[in-house]
Amino acid sequence: MPIHVSDLSRRRFLLHGSAGAAGLAFLSGARDAVAADRVADPNLFAWLSDTHIPESDQIEARGVNMTANLRQVVGELRSLETRPSGVLINGDCAYLKGLPGDYANLAACLAPLAEAGFPLHLTMGNHDDRGPLYDALSDQRPDDPPIESKHVSLIESPHANLFLLDSLREVNVVTGELGQQQLRWLAAALDAHADKPAVIIAHHNPQFEPPAANRPWSGMLDTDDLFEVLTSRDHVKAVVFGHTHRWTVGEHQGIHLINLPPVAYVFADAMPNGWVSARMRPDGIDLELRTIDANHSRSGERVTLAWR
Repeated sequence: MPIHVSDLSRRRFLLHGSAGAAGLAFLSGARDAVAADRVADPNLFAWLSDTHIPESDQIEARGVNMTANLRQVVGELRSLETRPSGVLINGDCAYLKGLPGDYANLAACLAPLAEAGFPLHLTMGNHDDRGPLYDALSDQRPDDPPIESKHVSLIESPHANLFLLDSLREVNVVTGELGQQQLRWLAAALDAHADKPAVIIAHHNPQFEPPAANRPWSGMLDTDDLFEVLTSRDHVKAVVFGHTHRWTVGEHQGIHLINLPPVAYVFADAMPNGWVSARMRPDGIDLELRTIDANHSRSGERVTLAWR
């Protein structure tokens, strides 16, 4: 079964957009000399989620300018002395409906990372739309997709394999779903890569209990089916997700649950927004929260997790 594997040492990042990103096209050979020369740690990743980038950098939501927040994070990533080997935006890249203008602005925001040669990986959230995203960020479109109409990939690193899944069920509808075809692909891919710990990454949160009457599923509709695949394979160690706009770390049947904070806005005032530095170890992972507000009480919070 073919798998879209991201090669962190050679992968190109092409940006093509209209409006603010018109004409941008960056190849790996045309990088910012200073940032590109910094050492990249093959076990270090930058995990972002819920950027919610709108078509205009003047648009705000919940008192937050989402474009400004992402630009801040991009600047922080470029200034790191030790570069991550990959940058992930775990879904809800676009504001609400995955419009072409949203992704044009997103491409413009991410262009400095392309100039510096950072490999970029995206997953699909419920506010994304695959077609317009592929049009704006052409290198995200796999040449030989393992699942038609789904955006999935595998990132291989020295200490773990990262399986990026697509939980987008319907654009601008809160419920997420992987579907049986993707679950079959995941099971086969996990079996084919059982030599290292596996980290599962998807936008929607696992939801182990049904919602209250007359309420929609807000998380992943087929959570039970997913965990049937995961818990039977001992090399699966963690599930990483966003969607809830909360920074939390938990566990279910020995599998770590890592809920990434949003880059954009939070739903609860006490929660931080920002991104997470994730460093893989042979026996676990080290997480560090980088908040948009450097004075937030949880800024710099560190979590060390050991694999089951």
